[in-house]
Amino acid sequence: MSASSSFDKALQLWTEIDLPLLQKRLDENGLAVKEDQKASLVSRKNLAAKTKDFKKLDDSEKLSEIKPLLKLYQNEIDKLTNQKKSVEGHFFEVYRVLSEAPDPKPLLQISLDSVIKSAEVDELNEQLQQVTTELNKRADYDQIKQRLLQLEQSQAETLSQRVKAKEDEYKSIIEEKESNWSDKERQLQKQLADAQKQIEELRTNNEVSELQASNNLGSNDKASAAVLAELDFVHREAESSKKRCYELEKRNELLRSKLATAESDSKVLEMEAGFKKQVSELEGENSLLVANLDQVRSKLDQVLAEKTAQSSNEIKHVQQLTEELSKVKRKLEKVHDYEELKHELQLLRQLEFGVDDDEDTAVNSQLVTRNKQLTNQVVELRESSAQFQQQITTLQQQVEATSTELQRVKKLNVKLEEDLAGVDTSGSRFNDTGSMMSFAPSVATQESSAQPSILPIITKQRDRFRDRNAELEDEAKRLNTTIAELKRQVGHLKQDNEQLYERTQYMASFSNNKAKRLTPKANLHDNPYREQYESKMHPVEQFRIQEQERISSGLNPIERLFISLTRTILATRLTRMVFFFYCLGLHLVVMMVTIYSMSVSSGYVPDVSHRGSSGGLASGQVGRPDTLGKVVE
Repeated sequence: MSASSSFDKALQLWTEIDLPLLQKRLDENGLAVKEDQKASLVSRKNLAAKTKDFKKLDDSEKLSEIKPLLKLYQNEIDKLTNQKKSVEGHFFEVYRVLSEAPDPKPLLQISLDSVIKSAEVDELNEQLQQVTTELNKRADYDQIKQRLLQLEQSQAETLSQRVKAKEDEYKSIIEEKESNWSDKERQLQKQLADAQKQIEELRTNNEVSELQASNNLGSNDKASAAVLAELDFVHREAESSKKRCYELEKRNELLRSKLATAESDSKVLEMEAGFKKQVSELEGENSLLVANLDQVRSKLDQVLAEKTAQSSNEIKHVQQLTEELSKVKRKLEKVHDYEELKHELQLLRQLEFGVDDDEDTAVNSQLVTRNKQLTNQVVELRESSAQFQQQITTLQQQVEATSTELQRVKKLNVKLEEDLAGVDTSGSRFNDTGSMMSFAPSVATQESSAQPSILPIITKQRDRFRDRNAELEDEAKRLNTTIAELKRQVGHLKQDNEQLYERTQYMASFSNNKAKRLTPKANLHDNPYREQYESKMHPVEQFRIQEQERISSGLNPIERLFISLTRTILATRLTRMVFFFYCLGLHLVVMMVTIYSMSVSSGYVPDVSHRGSSGGLASGQVGRPDTLGKVVE
């Protein structure tokens, strides 16, 4: 509060002083003082000359000339007194204005510091806003993480329950199948034993029947047929039992394959557990990298703070040096009239006011010492100015080095973040032993130095990078396939266009007038397949075309115009048809005009029956062409 009040008071005082107006008045007063000095110097010279003339006069003449000389001295004294009063008035006027004015240097220093601090405060406010926006975006991270853990636990429980239920189901099915198979096996074995017994009995009966048949063939035909039918039935039952055994074996193999798949599912679960373990290890490594990143960021912040403080100190030092340099320049400006003062001093020495030689020597010695002092001060000021300039250059070099170091540290920070983002993509290629070895120090470092507020940011950034990487890979694959397909299509189109161009040239060569070029020159030059087509042509054909062009260039303009007109007419079917209809219409018009003129002329022939004239029959002029004109007349 006190600083602001003092600042307001100083601002009010300097506003009342009105420094530009004060400088203007000082300039005017300085010019007036300079003019008075010149006038005083001229009057003193005149007074000195009159004093010399007065000394040369005799004693009798001195009494008569002393009064005007004294009057001149009195006038000169009055002028000097008035000049002294005016200078004192100017001085006290400036002193009255500046006596209560405060020193502006600390106020300017405070304002400069406040400007720098305000810039820093604005930058910090922007950073704070960015941090708050990021925190607002990631405010629900804990809820999402807890929900994700709950979902993973519930999914693991449901998966284990499903696996257990499937195992129980398969066990019950297998047990039931095994019991069924054992029962069927016993039944089939029993049936097989019965069938074998029946076969043996039938075999014995067959033998007996054969013996009996040899004795009595006719009586036992019906019994043998029954035995054969029974044998056929037993054979069919044996075949069906074999088929059932084969089907049961297939079913057993299918159930064994299902059991193997169930065992493989259990192996998949074990692999999933191993993958989860690797994920946890990678998360530990990630936390270690996050801790390292936090350390690097803290170091970077410290370096930035040190560099900013150093740069602000250097800026202040440079400003102080510039202020000192400006002071030195002002001092040099104040002593710029040294030569003029020296010249005026020589003029004053020429004036004789009754000063002794001892006083002149004392004044000369004082001036010499003062001159030496001023010279030494000028040399010192020049040396200090050179030192200040050198310090300014060194400080500028230090600032540039600091800025380059800051850029290098920023690049390292960006590279570290990129490496951290690439850890997840390359984490699957780590071996298990390396992950286990890096897991223990990562946990210790996480407990000691990891900040919990950075972990969600890094995790989400990792997920975003992973998703984006997958999307970019899919898009790159899709674009590669599209590019390959388009290249293939472009190659086919080029081949088709070349073939079409050759066909058009071939078809154009069959014109009626055997034209060399049936398309305009612009189209030939603009066609991108012309060079390819001509490169494939035989050199003799190109030479023939060049010779034809040379011959056509040797013709006169009328012939070239006629040839170009015929080429234009016969170039396309449309132009040919237009020219044909034009000629046909022209002939029709000529015929119609001729017929009309003949019909009109026949109306003017005199009638022989009314006039009683022979119509020229006597003179032998009937039907002669020259008589038609006479008749018309």
